[in-house]
Amino acid sequence: MAPTLQAEGAPAFDDARGCKEWLNALALTNIPQAQSQVLEALRGLNAAQAAPLERLKCLELLRDKVAFLQGEQRSRYFGKTLPLSPNDSAAWATGAALLAAMEEGYRRSLADGQAPELAAHRALIAHRIVRYIGAQMLFHALVYRRFDPATWQRLHHEYAQAEAAGVAEERVRDSLDGEQDGTSSIADAYLQATMLQAAYLAEMTAAQIDFAEALLRQWVAKLRVLDPSAIPAADPLPLVVDLASSIGARPLPRSELTVMHRAFDVDGLSKSLRKRIHALQSDEEPARLGLPPQAAGLDLPMQLRRLHKLWCEGAPPRPPGKVSEIKLAGIVFTLAEVHFFVGGGKLFEQPDRTRELTREEKQDMEVFGRVSERTHSRMLAEHNFSVEPWSVVEEMPGTWRLQRPATASKGVAIGRLAGVRLGEAGGFFLGVIRALAQETDGRIVATIALFPGKPEPLAVRAGDARHRANAQWTQGFRLPALERLQIPVSLVVPGGMAMRGRGIEVWQDGARECTVHEVLERGADFDRVAVF
Repeated sequence: MAPTLQAEGAPAFDDARGCKEWLNALALTNIPQAQSQVLEALRGLNAAQAAPLERLKCLELLRDKVAFLQGEQRSRYFGKTLPLSPNDSAAWATGAALLAAMEEGYRRSLADGQAPELAAHRALIAHRIVRYIGAQMLFHALVYRRFDPATWQRLHHEYAQAEAAGVAEERVRDSLDGEQDGTSSIADAYLQATMLQAAYLAEMTAAQIDFAEALLRQWVAKLRVLDPSAIPAADPLPLVVDLASSIGARPLPRSELTVMHRAFDVDGLSKSLRKRIHALQSDEEPARLGLPPQAAGLDLPMQLRRLHKLWCEGAPPRPPGKVSEIKLAGIVFTLAEVHFFVGGGKLFEQPDRTRELTREEKQDMEVFGRVSERTHSRMLAEHNFSVEPWSVVEEMPGTWRLQRPATASKGVAIGRLAGVRLGEAGGFFLGVIRALAQETDGRIVATIALFPGKPEPLAVRAGDARHRANAQWTQGFRLPALERLQIPVSLVVPGGMAMRGRGIEVWQDGARECTVHEVLERGADFDRVAVF
């Protein structure tokens, strides 16, 4: 029998025994419904006058169930294109409400902290609050949604309070996110939340976010929070937080430190990252590097170098954008659609064979001696290729921030190839979605980096017949060399086609094979490679 509330407005339980019985009766055949029931029960508990220790016990029991339900629902929104469907958006909102209610519940326990029976659990309560603040930050990042800057203030405040009470380093049980011994500390939770946000999650795919999170969980013992008196002489310091601010960690000159600043000791982390980067450069097998399982399938050298730069090198702030004179940009997605528009509106055909004319084309040839514009337009309409007008928010060198119109039909995702026409006329450039931001009012802003050079549409296929599913040619592009910028000739091909040292056939007045010298970038649906 499914659990129900005792009466309207009354909690489903107010002690650990009742909570355990209620959770045992919770049906898990319908996960969204179970999630809503747990949220309702949690809100009831938060509003109730429960015994302090019983409230804490209930929250600890609920914590495991909430984590399970969140994990079951994660695929509804994590890694999805934006905007989410209404159902997936509702699932995300319920998950966000659950995390907020858990934080509120532990805050109720913290308010009960004067009770003698909670004296031994104050570090655990504060730890859970920090964990749930960090979880809410990450939960927003999973759908590239901005969170209230006041969230940073809550996080910093909890750590400062723990530090002042001398419990920041105290080990507490943490079966969900703890180290191998199943324990963690407030400092660990604070470091993981802050460092993860310092990785610029708005620029990362779902798999990359998973990897960074797992890496921090595995290596959090290599990190320390340092007060001003213990900060080394390095200048600038790679990551510093201001406990009185509403922003995260950032590089800071030593001369600007105040008593409210805390620096992160990242030396141990830096050594571990550099060791793996060097091993990969020496062609050591990734599986032997002691990295978390989430490393599988990623471009590890690129990811590790990026994280080292952001976490350990004091990466400079991103250059500010400027208002552009161009107000609109035409955007198309998918390799086939981009190829069509870059090629001037010509449908892709197999270059090594003659396509049989359709009945309408044959009739046009008989009557007019050519295919009519009407027939050509009808054929194009069947492919439903269209250019979406996006508003230009701002521009930076080689990069544009564009706002997706509410009427757009196509979703967006990090790493996706895009064709970009700046202004209402002119040619298309190739670009990739580097970052996404879902504003609090629902607007979606994409940062698109343009590849240098004018793209040339090509037909491409894997050079080795053993590495291709069939002999069909597919759409690709050639980008010219820019000697002044030391940029080599490159090809943009479908994702998974290119590997270093492997051949790619290109059709240019006949088939010609070239060899991949280096994979410059692996996108979500393409690879960009240098060839010789």
